[in-house]
Amino acid sequence: MKHLKLLIIIAICLLNNYNVNTASIQNDEEHIDQQQQQNHDENHNHTISHRHHHEPLQCEKYECTNGKCIDTIETCVESEVGKAGNCFVVWSTNATTGQHQVSMKGCFIENEACNQTDCIDSNYASKTNLNFCCCKTNLCNREHKWIPKPTEAPIQDSQPIPAASEPFYMIIAFTAIFTMITIFIGLFFFCKNRRPAMFREIPTVEPETTSSTPCLPLPIQLIEMKARGRFGCVWKAQMKPEEVAVKIFPMAEKQSWITEQEIFKLPRMNHPNILQFIGAEKHTESTHTDFWLITAYHHHGSLCDYLKSHTVTWTDLCKIAETMARGLMHLHEEIHETKTEGLKPAIAHRDFKSKNVLLKDGLTACIADFGLALVFTPGIAIGDTHGQVGTRRYMAPEVLEGAINFTRDAFLRIDVYACGLVLWELVSRCTAHGGIVGDYTLPFEIELGSHPTLEEMQENVVTKKIRPRIHDHWRGHPGLSAICDTIEECWDHDAEARLSSSCVMERVSQHTKYQQTQLLIETNTDNSLKDCNDST
Repeated sequence: MKHLKLLIIIAICLLNNYNVNTASIQNDEEHIDQQQQQNHDENHNHTISHRHHHEPLQCEKYECTNGKCIDTIETCVESEVGKAGNCFVVWSTNATTGQHQVSMKGCFIENEACNQTDCIDSNYASKTNLNFCCCKTNLCNREHKWIPKPTEAPIQDSQPIPAASEPFYMIIAFTAIFTMITIFIGLFFFCKNRRPAMFREIPTVEPETTSSTPCLPLPIQLIEMKARGRFGCVWKAQMKPEEVAVKIFPMAEKQSWITEQEIFKLPRMNHPNILQFIGAEKHTESTHTDFWLITAYHHHGSLCDYLKSHTVTWTDLCKIAETMARGLMHLHEEIHETKTEGLKPAIAHRDFKSKNVLLKDGLTACIADFGLALVFTPGIAIGDTHGQVGTRRYMAPEVLEGAINFTRDAFLRIDVYACGLVLWELVSRCTAHGGIVGDYTLPFEIELGSHPTLEEMQENVVTKKIRPRIHDHWRGHPGLSAICDTIEECWDHDAEARLSSSCVMERVSQHTKYQQTQLLIETNTDNSLKDCNDST
């Protein structure tokens, strides 16, 4: 329907030209001049048409690939024998700078309105900010212009048209409009179904946009949907000159959109292991409204998706685990206010899982998705909040049984429990032990299946204290064995016995000293690690 609306816009543009010409018939002198010009144009068009039967028309083509936009030369293919093509340009004008932004150039199937040698648009569609022009000569669309026709008062004819003939002209005008719209509708479906297409579709008009980030560059072109979750869907998009990710929230999830913005806009949230925030927008089109969150795009996707199709080496595991833990530590950390920067409060993620850990280039991690996050500002009570939120299989025992102590540290320990499960996912796909690496599975998927109920999770995790299995051969590698010890201290049933996120980061950074070859490990633990244990 969006394409159809654009075709109708072009039809109206062409009809405006038609109405201007028909209105000038009332003037005898202008009618004579136009008749002479029409005879000249017909002779010229005959010459062009004759040329097209023997020599294909060439037009300048504008296209964008992988973020790069180039101009090339396109040879038009005749739609039918004896019918030549035209060249066209679609562009918009920046209201502030007055600069033209070309959206599309190329070949256009024959249209009687394209009888000019230069690409000139004399009309302006103010609602869409789109201009369209077409022409018939080689490379005539290399240059395009907007030259609006001045409005002139009509000259009274010495012999006015009888009143009885006015309805006749009205009928002709409406018939012409209806006929042209019908033609364009038929043209749209013809071009859509034909292979190869004779005419590339006009780009979709941008919807009305209300931006909560005034400096956000526009427009944003959605390219491919990459993921769909509880709160909305994530698209790969193009925001010249770079690729971005656009998370689209429906109206029902507006609060999650607001929460994520507020988290991203807190002081000192610009961190290499926190997903980079670019902007947020409210999009309204007709009666439909949704909410966009624009962030950096990472082509590796989530850690969960990456592990489904890749194994990891010991080096990869250490890099991912350390940067992930560093991001969680920064999220949990309260950083005091300085003269230049405000207070960064402690933040609990509350939905930490491998789907919400993204992999950047070089396999470093960053944490995303703060729709359920909770901010702990000093001196301000937590207030009313629902404790049993997040993804069921990653819920800590105290969350599953509804026994949360509503304090800052209690919520942060819930994140650490989930972090232990994500570390288990990493170890399960690591090749360092030299044995067989099994297929990727989610935590508790082997024990409870793909869709465990809340009651099943409560019975097994809370009552039976079951955790995902740590295989014996994983312990054959000293580094993996140390990681497994850290995992067990992260998912401890006693929340107060768990490591803090800063200790997890210290532990993992210490594990990077282990190599894939057999090493001697002292029985006593590093003093810094003892300090972490003592602090928990």
